[in-house]
Amino acid sequence: MYVFSLYMFWIGYTYLFSYIFGITTGDFSSVWTYLFILVFIIISAALSLYTQLIIMWIFGRMRKNCVTLNMMNHKYVNATLKLAQHLLRLKIITSGTENIPDGKFVFVGNHQENWDIISLKPIFKNHPLCFIGKQSLFNVPFIGPWMSIIGNVPIGKNADRSAAESIINGIKNYKKGHSIGIFPEGRRSFSNEMIDFKPGAFKLAMKPNADILVGILYNLEKIFKTYPYKRHKAYIHFLPILKYEDYKDLNSIELSIKVKSMIQNQLDEFKKTRKS
Repeated sequence: MYVFSLYMFWIGYTYLFSYIFGITTGDFSSVWTYLFILVFIIISAALSLYTQLIIMWIFGRMRKNCVTLNMMNHKYVNATLKLAQHLLRLKIITSGTENIPDGKFVFVGNHQENWDIISLKPIFKNHPLCFIGKQSLFNVPFIGPWMSIIGNVPIGKNADRSAAESIINGIKNYKKGHSIGIFPEGRRSFSNEMIDFKPGAFKLAMKPNADILVGILYNLEKIFKTYPYKRHKAYIHFLPILKYEDYKDLNSIELSIKVKSMIQNQLDEFKKTRKS
């Protein structure tokens, strides 16, 4: 939806400028005509994107009082994130999607880059999935309001107390009916290697006796090595659901070690079978 409308606005603005400045009836044998058209195309591209952001802001104002489980809002956000993937020239190749359950779950994955959530959320088309995300994202113009509208939970930099409050709020959202995601590393690794997990993150699943969907992200940190000349391929794999009954006897440290090992095994498999 948003990708299509972006190009419609782009074409529309380009034609409008060309018409206003008389380029549509101009002398196409002159190099100046083509230079003007090029300038109009560049300006129109920026205006088209800005128009999309304005629409996002207006729609956000209209929808801010909706319940966070409202699927129309989640589908709208998924559409905007697909546009972001398109602009980043990012192709997400998924596997293991048959392991995504119909009911709610807690998603746990490795954290590579800023666009991890951009890559993940559109995959969950029929789930009101939200995330525990850094507080600064909630203050970003246009984007920030939507972070709250769909139920995302902020977490501050000063981890201990803020993290505990965020986990509690995340559990509340889970009990309301949300699936909710968290990255136990707590910060980006900027690579296909993991950094230490924070065991406390697993309280998000342990306290409400939730099933855990483990996801592995690969190659998301290398987008700008080929941008914008080549579309970048990144991979996301989902492991079979980890039922509460299968981990209920583990403490948070043991569960952290178990899940990190599961993710590492798949990362090792990706390294063997996928190009860097």
